[in-house]
Amino acid sequence: MKKILSITFFLPFIAFAEYEMKAGMMVEGKIASVKTSGKYASFEKCKTYAEKRTSIKAFTFDSKKDKCTLFKSIRGIKEDANSTSGIIIEV
Repeated sequence: MKKILSITFFLPFIAFAEYEMKAGMMVEGKIASVKTSGKYASFEKCKTYAEKRTSIKAFTFDSKKDKCTLFKSIRGIKEDANSTSGIIIEV
């Protein structure tokens, strides 16, 4: 119950975005931010960071390098066994 109340409270302040997950794929495009600290060292942490930023169209988490990259625009997508990406779905 506590989680429901806190989500309801912050609802007006959060812009929700849905991401389509692409395992084994890396986004190419205009980079908004690159994070390599442990704070962003998982797909879920990278996704959470991307969701908090405005004007982000996609993100890629590279598990080999523990690198989270956020993109302002998407030029393309290519295969990369070490990467998992999320591409925003306009809702």
